[in-house]
Amino acid sequence: MIDQNYGITGQANSGKYVRVLSTLNREDLKPNSQVAVHRSSGAVVGILPPDTDSAVQMMKMTEKPDVTYTDVGGLDMQK
Repeated sequence: MIDQNYGITGQANSGKYVRVLSTLNREDLKPNSQVAVHRSSGAVVGILPPDTDSAVQMMKMTEKPDVTYTDVGGLDMQK
């Protein structure tokens, strides 16, 4: 954190001055914390648990779709 609204995020030797979402707990933001950033603005929007692998987190399903096999054409199931 630089001040109440901004911090520095980085990867390896590069750093970026970014806005931090006002709803985040500043006490949880420590050096080397893993954070979620907004795709276009780069703003910090979440704090990830320390044991989170970012590659796996991106692949995790967030909601279960209500689509069934009968809703998808061409997938007739034979008994």
